[in-house]
Amino acid sequence: MKLKVNGDTVYVWVAVDADSRELLAVKATKGRSAFDAVLFLKDVLKKCTNRPTFVVDRGPWYSWAFEALEPDYYHETFGERNRIERFFRTLKRRTKAFANNINARKLHIHALNAMLKLFFTFYNFFRFHKGIKRIPSSGGGLI
Repeated sequence: MKLKVNGDTVYVWVAVDADSRELLAVKATKGRSAFDAVLFLKDVLKKCTNRPTFVVDRGPWYSWAFEALEPDYYHETFGERNRIERFFRTLKRRTKAFANNINARKLHIHALNAMLKLFFTFYNFFRFHKGIKRIPSSGGGLI
């Protein structure tokens, strides 16, 4: 997902469990390359206890990353991807005002990543998800 921060484009990488809707990982980068994809996918794989299947769009940055890491994956534009796109809409809506006020030149990408970590906690442990009628975290949240 692309976000504008003070006129600069940054890319937000997101991994969401399609069944539980739990946010597995989120990270902002200044680029969207195969190397960025490898680093993000390694982070996601470290957090998975099983062997996940990734559902991705046809972004060219994924090919080399999946070849290097060899996880199970498939391309899909609709279907399972709709849940991810819905998550992106939620994230954009929640971060629009905040992200536009981050001075990325002074605080670098670290400020956006700190905000995304807060959103990660909110989304997984506090936010009631209407689609699944519960909080996404498998523990049911902290409330």
